[in-house]
Amino acid sequence: MSVSGMKKQLHKASQLLNERLMGAEGTKLDEDFLKMEKTIAVINLLLAELLSRTTEFLQPNPAYRAKLSMLSTVSRIRGQVRTVGYPQTEGLLGDCMLFYGQELGAASEFGAALVAVGGALQQVGQAKDALDVGIKQTFIDPLQALRHAELREIKYQLKKVNGRRLDFDYKKRRRGKVAAEEIRLAWDKFITSKDSAERSMFILLQRDVDRIAQLAALVAALLDFHRNAQHILLGLQGDLQARLTAASNKPAQRFRSQKIRVRSDHSGTIGFYHQLSAAAPLCSGGNLTVVPSGPGSPVSSCADSQPVVDQPCCRALYSFMPNREGELDFSRGDIILLTGQVDSNWYQGSLGGRSGLLPVNYVDVLVPLPSP
Repeated sequence: MSVSGMKKQLHKASQLLNERLMGAEGTKLDEDFLKMEKTIAVINLLLAELLSRTTEFLQPNPAYRAKLSMLSTVSRIRGQVRTVGYPQTEGLLGDCMLFYGQELGAASEFGAALVAVGGALQQVGQAKDALDVGIKQTFIDPLQALRHAELREIKYQLKKVNGRRLDFDYKKRRRGKVAAEEIRLAWDKFITSKDSAERSMFILLQRDVDRIAQLAALVAALLDFHRNAQHILLGLQGDLQARLTAASNKPAQRFRSQKIRVRSDHSGTIGFYHQLSAAAPLCSGGNLTVVPSGPGSPVSSCADSQPVVDQPCCRALYSFMPNREGELDFSRGDIILLTGQVDSNWYQGSLGGRSGLLPVNYVDVLVPLPSP
């Protein structure tokens, strides 16, 4: 800085201190100018807060924002134009569902539903990406241009106005010691700066229609996103409802234990048995027989297994005590031979040489009765 420049800065500082501390009166700017200056200051603060909040709304994870900012900076340094998209939460959830749905396979109805939901959420994530791009182009970029170009220029002009006012007031206060021509020149510079700043503020404040258009663009982008998301999710809801209806209407499958091939210790022949507990009854050839399971037996015990049978039979789910004559009493877990069905509520069966009626909802049919 030149000597004259340093002297000018000292004169301005002297005038400012005299105004603040000694009560010296400075040149008063008109009310319209001060009002516009105050409005411009409010707009400057507003844009800084608004842009920050909009970015947080679109990209709520600060860690991801910092990472993407770093990657973008590195790409620019390397001369690359590749940009990294923000990982939308809907897309991340969709990727997870797709992966595990494919792991379960197409045979799994739940897996197929996971794939459908994952694909829909990925579409919502893509719509969110489009929302990010739309809001950046129509809302964020114009406001950032306003803040970093026009408002920065106005701020610089206002700073110049204040500096030239202080310079003029300092020289005016020292009238007699400062040449009249120098005072007049300081006044001309002050007025020129004031007119330039006032014109710039006036032009900016008259363009409210641009700001409203940018707000309308923000709302339009949000509306498009929610409309697309609703369309995607409504289609998904219909698909899931159809899957739910189809799954509910499928006939229930009964559990069937697999046969285990074992060699009998006594006969040396090959037979097919289930793993049963000791002295578990088997229906074989129309009669109940007992397959022993001792310490040396190759047949190990296994709870809740079902025996292999050659004729209709069922397993008791609950114990039943007869209320009238002709009904068969049994305990939970008993294997009962079925000899017929009286109606939709009662079977005819036999257990341990006893015969009688047994309720349908008390038993689980292992081998169904032959169709009539």
